Amino acid sequence: MKRTALVGIAVGLALSVVPAVADAQSAPQPSAAPATTTTPKAAPKTAKTKAAKTDPWTGTWSGSVAQLGRGKPFAYSVTLAGKTGKTSYPDDHCAGKLTRVGASGNYAFFTETITEGKLDPKTMKGCLDGSLTLVKDVSGLVMSWTTTHAGKAIVAYGTLAPAK
Repeated sequence: MKRTALVGIAVGLALSVVPAVADAQSAPQPSAAPATTTTPKAAPKTAKTKAAKTDPWTGTWSGSVAQLGRGKPFAYSVTLAGKTGKTSYPDDHCAGKLTRVGASGNYAFFTETITEGKLDPKTMKGCLDGSLTLVKDVSGLVMSWTTTHAGKAIVAYGTLAPAK
């Protein structure tokens, strides 16, 4: 009798499963999508608006500069825009382009390429390329400029105030 009861339970289970399988086979089947593994993407981060930082070496300064061996000081101005800048020597009708090569604390170092009024070796008038060191001071900038010509060092220095 135990065997008959077990067979009856097995047949009953089989009959209850067959209609479910038959219904599943006759129902329209969705097309199989290719199996892909996707990593859920993180929700987009909201953009944080940062205040535009102004490079501390941006601005215009001018003043009188002395050159060793030159009789009188001359007018000079520098306009900086981050890592680049322009120089002007109005008394000598020269102008130059600056490229910042380094900065540390209150110091910045530039190379200068004369773009207008370059030295004419025949007349010995004009300006030479050089290097410029600027130091920020409470009143503006302290500058020193150096180059060499015909084996001699040329040095200029001065204090520059912010242009108004």
